[in-house]
Amino acid sequence: MIDYDRQVLALDDVQLEKLVREWVAQQKNKYDLVKRFAGAGDMGRDVVGFYSKSKHDGEWDNYQCKQYNKALPTDQGMLEVGKILYFSFIKEFTTPKSYYFVAPKGVNRNLEKFIYNPECFKSELINNWDKYCKDKIIKNKEIPLDQEFKAFLQKYDFNSINIIDIDSITSDQNFKNILVDWFGGEMLPAPEGVVPDEIQSEESTYIQKLLLAYSDYDHIEYDHVDDLKGHNEFEFDLEIQRERYFSTDAFKSFYRDNTVGDILSTLEKQVFKGVYDTSKKPYPNGYNCMCSVMEQAAIVTPSGKLAIHANIDVKQGYCHHFVNRGKLKWNK
Repeated sequence: MIDYDRQVLALDDVQLEKLVREWVAQQKNKYDLVKRFAGAGDMGRDVVGFYSKSKHDGEWDNYQCKQYNKALPTDQGMLEVGKILYFSFIKEFTTPKSYYFVAPKGVNRNLEKFIYNPECFKSELINNWDKYCKDKIIKNKEIPLDQEFKAFLQKYDFNSINIIDIDSITSDQNFKNILVDWFGGEMLPAPEGVVPDEIQSEESTYIQKLLLAYSDYDHIEYDHVDDLKGHNEFEFDLEIQRERYFSTDAFKSFYRDNTVGDILSTLEKQVFKGVYDTSKKPYPNGYNCMCSVMEQAAIVTPSGKLAIHANIDVKQGYCHHFVNRGKLKWNK
């Protein structure tokens, strides 16, 4: 079993930033754009998640990555927060909505106390500005805490400062699959598909093609699923096909949000190529074509990190997704 804690703790500063960037980029429902600011001139930004196309003119979160050989010390934490607030004050960018210390080894007890007592953090930074920040933000330049800047700090919401440590990293579902991509191991399984009672609009294409295949088989027109009532074989078959469709739907949704690169699309291509030739053979009707393709889909053996989780229902359900996209046809 791979020890992800050890692997993450062994990363250097740049590697940690790159790992965090991939994790932040996975939060597609939260961020419109993600950027890593590397090297000198980052103004206190490491990895930034922008909420909108407005980028720094709009809301954004900062992930400050700190790979120390010990817990992050208080003076370093204070300096990093002071730095980003100073550059916000001089309007290099808006203040971050949330500020995260990504410190695999955590922060020291003193800094942790301040983070979990935001008003104390504010008071400590303001009262000891000269000690923590005055001559450390810009080389060979002093940044005094004048009245205007002090008022700016007093308005900042220090509740927005949080810690992401090694436990947070390795227990996060989105992070887990990135760790697998980086260090190996097995990805988390996708949830089971849930079949809604009512036919959904997204199902209209493949179900219509199913009805045509049924009609092609017994020469009875089935224009709507209600027309299948009394035809027990097809009523049951439709239930099975919908279970397959939604198994794949859940599989795709989960791994689309929790994998990096083209892992998911590679598996889809393998399944498609595995059934394509079978779909092109001559058949007496569309129903027989579908049944043959489903048999073939069940025995397709894709490779890659998702293969172990692509069960029979998922592979067969992909065929209906291919029909939705016009890549497969039952009736010739």
